[in-house]
Order: sequence, then C-alpha cells, then structure tokens
Amino acid sequence: MPGTKRQRAKIKELARELGVTSRRVIDWCRTEGIPAQNSIARLNPDAVLRVHAHFGSVENRGPTD
Repeated sequence: MPGTKRQRAKIKELARELGVTSRRVIDWCRTEGIPAQNSIARLNPDAVLRVHAHFGSVENRGPTD
C-alpha cells in the first residue's frame, strides 16, 4: 500500500518536528542503546517510533537550549 512504508529519518529532522534539540535526541538515543552519532545520522523506522513516543509528550520535551 502506498504511504504505509515506514521510513528512516534524520535526527535533526525528528528533533525539529518534535520541538527539541538534536543533542537531546542523540543523548536519549544513546541512553536507550540506539546508535546515534550525529544530527545527520538516520534512525531506523523502529527507533523513529520510539523517539516519537518519548518526545511526543510535553513533559518529555524539557528545555530546548
């Protein structure tokens, strides 16, 4: 089906979409055992879902600086 394929995403694009810094996403990924070297690294579809689940709620966003 078109549009249902899960895709890899760059960390910086996810961070921008979720309103957090790339550094916060990278740090969180590393604590969760998800390989994340830098902001242009791509995350696999399962990791993208996990990032969305974690940072998608307001209480997990925290300061953006």
